[in-house]
Amino acid sequence: MAATQTDNRVSRRAVRAKPPRRGAGRRIAAGVAGIVLAAAAVYAQQHFSMSFEQRTSYLTYNGRIGETVETKRFTVKVLSVTAARAVDTTDYSNKVTKVATSNLFLLVDISATSAREPFRLSRLGPPVLLTADGRRYQPTDKVNDALTLFNKYIQPGFWTSGLLVFEVPEDAVPGADLVFIPPVSPLVSDNYAPEAQIDLKLSGAAATRLISQAEDNHSLVSESR
Repeated sequence: MAATQTDNRVSRRAVRAKPPRRGAGRRIAAGVAGIVLAAAAVYAQQHFSMSFEQRTSYLTYNGRIGETVETKRFTVKVLSVTAARAVDTTDYSNKVTKVATSNLFLLVDISATSAREPFRLSRLGPPVLLTADGRRYQPTDKVNDALTLFNKYIQPGFWTSGLLVFEVPEDAVPGADLVFIPPVSPLVSDNYAPEAQIDLKLSGAAATRLISQAEDNHSLVSESR
């Protein structure tokens, strides 16, 4: 009898220790969740390994300096282009500093308005200077954004003006265009985002004249006050 009672106690402990069986529905749900997570991981790896430019294509509107270029999201006009060998800007403590370059600063004066919603330009996908041979230059980071168009809201019903400053070699000037790009989320692809490509009318002679007349120093600080 003692042996039988011992066997019963061992049997009951074994039954209690055995994990409960999962239902078929829960197993299927877990399997589906695993597949979804795996697919999401593959998508994220492929999507985010692509460059911002590869994930976003634009609907391009063309124009020339002095013309108003209207898109479905904004309207923009390039007012003027000047050049300088150095610029006065401000540092992180708001102290005025002089920044020089062995290349050339191109200062593009722009005016823009929004069609529906206010926006500010983004460093993630900024306007660029497009050269005749396909090089793309982003606005220089040597200049405090607070002194440029990056610091201003472009709003519906109002024209907002400001400078974009590019640091480029002299051979980038002839035939250069400004490509004005509004902010686009780096997480969302938009195949219909508008951009304005504006011919700066820098033919050979005009480019030579612009370079030869470059200012020794251009103050961005005095213009912003």
